Amino acid sequence: MNIQKYTPKDYDSVIKLWINCRLIKSAKQATKEQLSAFCYRGTFLIYKDESEGTIGTVMGAWDGWRGWIYKLAVAEQHRRKGIGTALLNEITSRLREVGATIIRTYIENNNTGSLSLFKKHGYQQMENFVILTQGRQ
Repeated sequence: MNIQKYTPKDYDSVIKLWINCRLIKSAKQATKEQLSAFCYRGTFLIYKDESEGTIGTVMGAWDGWRGWIYKLAVAEQHRRKGIGTALLNEITSRLREVGATIIRTYIENNNTGSLSLFKKHGYQQMENFVILTQGRQ
């Protein structure tokens, strides 16, 4: 399996992937310092292809009660090959290992690919919650 931990040397390829997958609009939304800081509090995994570099990502954090999954992305030309499932299974396993009994994610309404993947793996859409945010989007 080509799943490994993120390191700062992966930053440029991760940002390129996230922009291509429309998870962010520019590198200003995820600085190298922010991603490195996340690694101290959570788990940040990448899926690498020997010839193409980073083709998948997923981040997971545990708040002491719930596990949270962020930035699950797979390059468009590599979708439907099991990479998203492999990343989801690996981050879920790691979150369970640290004690997460509930695991959640948030997905934009128009991200049908992610919605489909998570639902395929038993995640259910919560109709009675609204996500609020403060700060930059």
